[in-house]
Amino acid sequence: MSEKPVIGITKPTRGDFFAYAAIWLAVKRAGGRPMKLTAKHPKTDQWISGLVLGGGADIYPELYEGQPRQAASYDRDRDEMEKFWARRAHDERLPVLGICRGAQLLNVVNGGTLYENINDVFETEYPSSLPGHMFYRKAIDIMEGSLLARITGDTSRVVNSIHKQAVNRPGDGLKVTAKEKNGLIQAIEDPECAYYLGVQFHPEFLIYRKGDQKIFDALVNAATERDAQRREAIGDARPPSPPDSARSLQ
Repeated sequence: MSEKPVIGITKPTRGDFFAYAAIWLAVKRAGGRPMKLTAKHPKTDQWISGLVLGGGADIYPELYEGQPRQAASYDRDRDEMEKFWARRAHDERLPVLGICRGAQLLNVVNGGTLYENINDVFETEYPSSLPGHMFYRKAIDIMEGSLLARITGDTSRVVNSIHKQAVNRPGDGLKVTAKEKNGLIQAIEDPECAYYLGVQFHPEFLIYRKGDQKIFDALVNAATERDAQRREAIGDARPPSPPDSARSLQ
């Protein structure tokens, strides 16, 4: 019996327990072994088979040509930890899913930019209260033939809205594959990778729907397949050791 693939899940060192628990559950349901990654415990010396970059506080604006705001709260240590893991995932072709902030981080790491406040740019009616975040839904259009469309089986879906920022200019090699009616980007992908997906919505809070759970199922399946191919190529049943570059944050 083959080992379940280890899926790293990033979160703040403190807080966001509910969001992490929801992603943890989605990964477990998909057959993966969740592993928590934080700035305090980045676990860069350990091997993972796939990566989920979770949601949370705004990314530090100077990382994408933006201007820091005095009233904003940033987590610079988390930024550095997630940059390391995102680059390693891309270099090693690990399956990677970015959720909300995580999608924005994938875009920034690839040289893209963000809208610091979508309300300054788009006509929106997004909620700001906790009940609004929980129950508000909006429609998005998904590009036919995209990874997201193949996973969900849909070219249009209704998703949640728990964000103040969004992708502006897509990063190098990234393709926009879902948008709202107002043009706001809801998904980005790297077509050169088997699974490299960023979604602006939070599928972990929607896993009671098959299409959203399938996002995590496909991630774990891609990680399982990649592990099998790697073992076959090196003739070893064990997971490969992490590279030396993974032993310290750069």
